[in-house]
Amino acid sequence: MNIFSLGFTLKELNDYFRNAYGKSEYHAKKLFCHIHTVGGTALHRLPEFGTAGKLAAQIADTFTVDLPPMNLCLAQEGLRKFVLTMGDGLRTESVLIPMAGSSTLCVSSQIGCARNCVFCETGRLGLKRDLKTAEIVAQWAAARFKLKASPRNIVFMGMGEPFDNFNEVIRAVRILSDSRGAAIPKRRISVSTAGHVDGIRALTRLEHQFPQEAWRTLRLSVSVNALNDGLRSRLMPINRVWPLGELKAALLESPQAVRKDGIYFEYVLIPKINDSPGHAEKLIAWMEGLQGKVNLIPCHPAGKRNFGEPSQESVNRFFEIIRASGRECRIRRSRGRGIGAACGMLGRTCEVLMPFRE
Repeated sequence: MNIFSLGFTLKELNDYFRNAYGKSEYHAKKLFCHIHTVGGTALHRLPEFGTAGKLAAQIADTFTVDLPPMNLCLAQEGLRKFVLTMGDGLRTESVLIPMAGSSTLCVSSQIGCARNCVFCETGRLGLKRDLKTAEIVAQWAAARFKLKASPRNIVFMGMGEPFDNFNEVIRAVRILSDSRGAAIPKRRISVSTAGHVDGIRALTRLEHQFPQEAWRTLRLSVSVNALNDGLRSRLMPINRVWPLGELKAALLESPQAVRKDGIYFEYVLIPKINDSPGHAEKLIAWMEGLQGKVNLIPCHPAGKRNFGEPSQESVNRFFEIIRASGRECRIRRSRGRGIGAACGMLGRTCEVLMPFRE
């Protein structure tokens, strides 16, 4: 029997050790640490298992961190896009993004997406299935142990709507943020949503139920893109379920709303559709009462329609209006278009996929 150990929280591993081996959390903690810092389950050489050779052998036979087959796209602008092929043959895509002195890992929460935003390539695929916790964590493990990267930040901005797969995503965050493992604090993890109100409220309940887990420090990235329900519903069908008023009400209730960097408002600038000065003023008014920063994303060819790209003049004008209101704002340049690694382009497989070789 082999259990894909990347999907265990430390608490779940403790319970398994107690039930299967009659052992306390001491040995479970050592395995958890070894999995996420070394990338293996061979424990026989650790001093903690010096007198527990039989247990070490049982663990090695039972647990595995064998990662799914991995393919790489040619690196572009420093970005490295990689594809993991799961046991059922479906593929998930991730992007390693170099930053000043560190890197950020963009992970997927689903294969495909049901939300069908018109400017997003992933939405064209439809939803194939949710990813399991182990498959989400495997994306980090592939970056860490195969690509030898040490991502400082993780963003759930890859394929899928994370809150449509809430339980698996939350378990993955628990695992990745555990100080005895990958130790990526929640303040360096961002979950992006198209405006999934039930998911935002469920996250708020987690903070109330488990304040010691500091869910309030997890960052939210909310895709806004229009401040008129009719327009937003055409761009983002999720708005027909949870319109702007409900979205804002849920955000106002969230602990992220009172932190300056708790919420990032994502706004894709689409020429002649949502990039006028009037649209900028409406965005400023809608954000009133909410802390947070604005990320402006110039549209690029992706999704069901090719809207074209906004002019630099309109991007700069929108930016200056937001900044003049006192709101922190930045223009997010999309890198990696040629390998389908830019924002909204996952699911567009790059032309050159190379098998990863150790």
